[in-house]
Order: sequence, then structure tokens, then C-alpha cells
Amino acid sequence: MHNNRSLLVKLGVYLALYAATIGIVLATSLDTDYGRLDIPLLRMTIVFFATILLTKYFFYMTLSPWYDVVEEYKKFKFSKSRRATNYAPLVSVMIPAWNEEVNILETIGSVLKSNYRNVEIVVVNDGSTDKSDALIRSFLVEHEAESAKLPVKERISIAYFYQENGGKGAALNRCVKESHGDILMSIDADCVVMPDTVQNFVEEFKDPVVMAAVGNVKIGNTNTLLGVIQYLEFLFSFYFKKADSLMNTIYIIGGAAGAFRREVFDKIGLYSTKNITEDIHLSVRIQAAGMKIVYAANALVYTEGATDMAGLMKQRLRWKHGRFETFYEFRKLFFSTKKGHSRFLSFVILPLALFSDFQLFLEPFFLVFLYIYSYTVQDFSSFISGILVVGSMFFVQIFFDNSKRQRASFYFLAPIGWLLFYLSTFVECSALAKSLWAMARGKRIKWQRWQRNGVLNS
Repeated sequence: MHNNRSLLVKLGVYLALYAATIGIVLATSLDTDYGRLDIPLLRMTIVFFATILLTKYFFYMTLSPWYDVVEEYKKFKFSKSRRATNYAPLVSVMIPAWNEEVNILETIGSVLKSNYRNVEIVVVNDGSTDKSDALIRSFLVEHEAESAKLPVKERISIAYFYQENGGKGAALNRCVKESHGDILMSIDADCVVMPDTVQNFVEEFKDPVVMAAVGNVKIGNTNTLLGVIQYLEFLFSFYFKKADSLMNTIYIIGGAAGAFRREVFDKIGLYSTKNITEDIHLSVRIQAAGMKIVYAANALVYTEGATDMAGLMKQRLRWKHGRFETFYEFRKLFFSTKKGHSRFLSFVILPLALFSDFQLFLEPFFLVFLYIYSYTVQDFSSFISGILVVGSMFFVQIFFDNSKRQRASFYFLAPIGWLLFYLSTFVECSALAKSLWAMARGKRIKWQRWQRNGVLNS
């Protein structure tokens, strides 16, 4: 009954958005002019910000397809190397967990199904108060019995630790200390790993220059409109990581899918226990140390997106606040000419990230003016441009999506994607405002928590 209601709500919203999009397209044929509303300075400001944004998108859309060409060349190059052919390091999959009784066994189970068998799993329960501890301990008894039936080379060990609550950073640090692998892979306890994900991460580390890799994260729970919007957000974000990988400008390795050489932690230390986004903090530290981060597009991991607006806003507030704290701590990385630092990251990508936040702060005012202006003078060219640009980006990214799951069903969302993203804009604006307000008052943001329903319940 709940699923049927969610489906009806989605269909109703989609039809309304299609009606609005068609109405705007048809309005371009009208001759009516209700007068003039022109504020040149404001109009030029909007054009300025829009031009920078569209230039960025055009650049990323042009560069990203070359990632696949480069990846094929790398495979060919390392296929000739004896070291690369025999490269099969122990991979430690680190899973920090806090009150994850809904997903934790599914997460562990998905790693156990990995095609790459030289794996160990390290789970650290960070003071959970739900049933996760009992569930994991019971599962371990069953796993030991089942594992004993397998050949030694096929067995995957699971090390489990329960500690007092210290935060995600502390849980990850315990994972690092208890692990033995040359490659350390981090996933969240609400994720499902595909069978070839670990192997695809290992492929990236055949290049001795690569010190860290970020995987391709997908939203698994798309049975609601909010889930669909988050799926599309992640689709855009991770497609653009192809360009960032080519330019060596990746500065965010999300906790849901990241992999590191052990020497990363030996050289720059463990995760921060003070920064609320320990994953972003570590990623920027890796860039600051002059180490190379790449994108592993075929290392697919499904995660559970926020299930309600309150949870989504808490998540984005944490992300925004943690990134601001990280940027401030590593402010010397901006416009850095230090040897080993990526010039494009220091002079373009990082400043552009702050510029985008400034643009986001002004976005509500721009949108109000743009709507009033367009309907007053009957000039909808800006909206038509937005529909074409966003729609084209949707088609390209869905077509090249690494996951076949649900791809076809998302094609018809391309024409209304520009309207769906208004919800994302609202959430991001709210997170930005709350983050700035919290920083002004010296308030700390806590690790968010929302209702879990399961990662692949769509």
C-alpha cells in the first residue's frame, strides 16, 4: 500500500512538472507583452553567474568522456607489466557502524560475495544502542560455520570490535589499526557492494603513482521522489569525477566508497576525530601532501539516501559545514604554487567551489527576479536554455551510466530535471545558511541520523 502511494505521488509530481515545462515552451510562441521590468545591473549579474556555471558544465561534459579512453589505455599499458599481472594485495574493507541494524548484515553480506577473495572485513561498532551488536555477533557464528566449508583461499575473515561511542572518525581509525591489508577500502554500514567492486578498486592501484581512489556511489532507494532526486544528484556528481580524475583535482573521497594505500595513513596520519566530515578532511590532506587520487568508475557501491526531508537537510548541513571547516584549515592550498600541488585544483577548482557557494547564497533572489522578469516581458529564453542544457546532460550521463539498474526509467525525467533540481537547490541553500549561522555562533554540527528503511528497497 505504501509503495503504491509513493508511486502515485511520483507520477502526480512528474505530470505536474511536465505540464509546467510544456507550458513554458508554449509560452515562447505568445506575443503578449505586459510591460517592461528591466534592472540592468541585476540582469547582468545573473548572466555573469550563469555564464560561469554553464562554462564549468560545458568543460566537464567535454572532458569527462575522455576518461574512458584513458582508462582503456591504462589497462593496455599495465597488461604488459608483470608486476601488474601478479598484483593481488590483501584488501581490508573497513565498515564503521553506529545504530545500523537495518542494513549492516546486508552490507557485510555484499562484501562476502566479492569476486576478489583476498579480502578481510573489519567492522567497528561505535557504541550502537540498537540491535546491531547482537545481530553481528549472531551472524559471525553462522559465518564461521559456513566459512569452514570453503577452501582456505576462498575464505574471507571478519574482525568485529565494539567500542564506546567516539564518532565515525574514531571508528575508522580503529578499523585502520586493526586491519592488515595493503589496500584499505572504506564503506558505510548502509551500503551494498557489487561483486566486482573490490577487484575494480585493485585495478586502479596497479599504477604505483595512485595513492587513493574514490568509487562510483549510487542511491539504492529510489522508490520515492526524494530518492529519485538524490539518485540524479549523485549521477551528475560522480560523472563529473571523470573529469576531476583526469585533472587530478578530486578533493572528496566519500566514506561510502573510498580506497587507500596503507602508506597514506603512515605518511599523513589517521582520520580526523574533530572534523564532522572526516572523509573530506582526509581527502584534502591527501591532495595537500601531493598524492594522486583517481576515480574508479566501475567500483560501484549502492548507498541508502536520506528517506525524508529532515534527514536530507541534516546530511547536507553536515557536508557543507565540514567542507567549510576543512577549507579554512587548508586555506594555504588555495592558489598554492607548492611543488606537488595540483595547479588546476588550487587555482580553479577550490576557488570555484567557494564561488559556487556564493552563487548559491544569491540563488533565491536570482530565481525570484528571473521568474518575475520572464513572465512580465514574456521572455522565456533563459528557461528554454536551462531545459535544453540540463536535459542534454541528463541524456548523456544516463546513457553512459555504469549501472544498468533503472537506467531506462530515468530517460523520461530529462525534460523535467531542471525543475526536480529546484528541491536540491532549496536543500543546499538551507544547509548553507544554517552552516554559516552555526559558524557565526561557534556551534558544532553532529553526525546526522535518520530513519533507515534499507538500501535496495526500490
